[in-house]
Amino acid sequence: MLRITSVQLQKKNPSRFNIFLDGQFVFGVDEDLIVEYRLVVGKVIDPPFLEKLLFEAEVGKLMERMYRLWNVRSRSEKEVVEYFRSKNYELRIKRKEQVSDLAVELVIKKLKQKGLLDDLVFAKAWAEARRRSGKKGRIALKQELFQKGIAKEIIEEVISQQSSAVSEEELARQALEKKMKLWSALSYLEKKKKMYEFLLRRGFEYEVVKSVVENLMQKR
Repeated sequence: MLRITSVQLQKKNPSRFNIFLDGQFVFGVDEDLIVEYRLVVGKVIDPPFLEKLLFEAEVGKLMERMYRLWNVRSRSEKEVVEYFRSKNYELRIKRKEQVSDLAVELVIKKLKQKGLLDDLVFAKAWAEARRRSGKKGRIALKQELFQKGIAKEIIEEVISQQSSAVSEEELARQALEKKMKLWSALSYLEKKKKMYEFLLRRGFEYEVVKSVVENLMQKR
């Protein structure tokens, strides 16, 4: 049996702690693990429990990586899985120990418990941002969310909500506003062709494109 003799805050990472057993440093853990297992001075650690703690301590390190990713932007569940698949490929090339499937599953579970990993919330935020900044149409949004691994029913729900907030026609018209000046010197047919191509590339449905382009051309 081993006994916790010291729990010290790490100097370089104040969200993690060093655990000393019988006077020797053994592993580092995050605050969640300290609280969950009451890792306090005097606690006795048997070999099976130590093995469990070592595994979860490694999961804690993986969670630190996830927090850094989330500082950039949130991720879908598929993106998390692909991140570790890519990381394991790098580790395999370097002949280093890879992240186990069990560890990845536990990381995903913890992310969900903390409310960080939710494909519905992710899809809503992604669609809103893409329609606001990129002026993307329904088709483009569906393709992007599908590539992110979002379930079909979630995609349909999110796209329906976005379309009801701002019509496809209005969004397509907004998308064309900045381009019209660039095409002012073009002939009628050339300008019309450019408008069609631009909106179709942005993922707007053909009927929407046709309606918006025809209306704009009539006003000019």
